[in-house]
Amino acid sequence: MILAILAVWFGYKKARDTGRNPFLWAAICGGTFIGLQLLVGLGFGVLIGIGIELWGWPENTYGDFSLLISLAAAAVSFVALYLLFRYLDKLPDDEAANELPPPPPTFDQTKSL
Repeated sequence: MILAILAVWFGYKKARDTGRNPFLWAAICGGTFIGLQLLVGLGFGVLIGIGIELWGWPENTYGDFSLLISLAAAAVSFVALYLLFRYLDKLPDDEAANELPPPPPTFDQTKSL
């Protein structure tokens, strides 16, 4: 739980420092950390459930490998956060610098004042 809070905090700080929406990026970082852990656990659970039904694995297989599954889920979450933080460390491109300046104004020379 502490690591999820730290992911939200660092995502907020990095987004704020680079001029992005800090609340949105804090939510993205927290959701990524927690969501990937849930998805990895769910994936292993489905795989083990299929193994129990089709290949006759013992019923306590998930309990036997729960520490390994938790470590794999944490590793995937850390890698995803590392990639997110690297993206947030880059300064966003200034769109105004990429555009050409407007053409100079033209005045109608045929009309006189």
